Amino acid sequence: MNENAEKWISEYARLSDLYGDAIETGNHKKANKAYDELMAVYQQIKAQGALNSEAFHELLSAPSMGTRLWAATHYLAISNDEAEKVLSALGEVPNSLLAVSAKITLEEWEKDV
Repeated sequence: MNENAEKWISEYARLSDLYGDAIETGNHKKANKAYDELMAVYQQIKAQGALNSEAFHELLSAPSMGTRLWAATHYLAISNDEAEKVLSALGEVPNSLLAVSAKITLEEWEKDV
């Protein structure tokens, strides 16, 4: 994987963590801004073919719940079994808005499969 892809994956981790924190604290403006930036970074990672990289795969076990949520969401098309396990585990976290998002993501994914 090239250095540029590594930079984008690192930025993806930062933004998805920021998004998760903003959601959990109810800061919708910060969450929306992080989301917009995250989607742009995701497109860069995708364009470079780095979704299949080990560095992106490692985000599935990141310390940040927001990072795990987004990485698993984007990983569904690559390895749905592994991504579903991550989303399912996230969905079990009590008192978490990100858990609700993980559950909804899984429900919607299962409708489309």
